[in-house]
Amino acid sequence: MKKGIAGIFMGSFLVMGASLNVAADEHVDKDCGDFANHEEVMEFWYTNGYSAENDPHDLDRDNDGLACEVSQSEYDDYVASQEAAGSDDEASGDQEEAVEEEEEEEGAALPDTASNGPLMMLFGAGIAGAGSLLLFRRKNQTADQQ
Repeated sequence: MKKGIAGIFMGSFLVMGASLNVAADEHVDKDCGDFANHEEVMEFWYTNGYSAENDPHDLDRDNDGLACEVSQSEYDDYVASQEAAGSDDEASGDQEEAVEEEEEEEGAALPDTASNGPLMMLFGAGIAGAGSLLLFRRKNQTADQQ
């Protein structure tokens, strides 16, 4: 009986460990070598809103606000081109935003913070089952002693 209980607990821990490993693979740390050129670095840096104070990937080692040794003029040119492209699309962007908001209401993709709930529910059910087994076993032992 002790082997069965130990097996239940070990199985529960394996399920929990697997679920934690799945969640850990989603957030991969980026390095400067992961980008093919400065354009990709600047696009990643700009779209995520990173700065010298907000650099979770540690791409700005010298804390100058520029990732992977991109020059200030390169980054300024990139930002200017992005803002120019954004101002051209503003008129059509308002209509697209309204359509996107409607689409997000139904069947929208889960955010990056979503968890793997079914595995955790399975883990909880396993622990509850093990607790029930121990409770019934204890009741049978006390009933046999009386």
